[in-house]
Amino acid sequence: MRVPDGMSDEEAKQKQDDLNTYAESNGFHLAVVFYEYVPGAQSVFTELVEAVKRAEAKHVVVPSYRELALNRSLQDAMLTHLFYATGAVVVSLDDCS
Repeated sequence: MRVPDGMSDEEAKQKQDDLNTYAESNGFHLAVVFYEYVPGAQSVFTELVEAVKRAEAKHVVVPSYRELALNRSLQDAMLTHLFYATGAVVVSLDDCS
């Protein structure tokens, strides 16, 4: 979950609450929420991929694909990398509403 400088604590908490609600409603166990504070950084994505591998998780839930990257081509590349590295499918809450 990206946390830009201007995001309030309440907004960040609401995003996390939305993730929790979706997970509980769909029979998932939300194990970890990853936070990215540096714009354009990918270090947390790398941590996510490694955690999904270790846990052998089958799903990753994001508030939106824009949490991965602002550019659609980069989003697609990251989704492809995550799938081929782990086999996990990414679910965007934007697609669920």
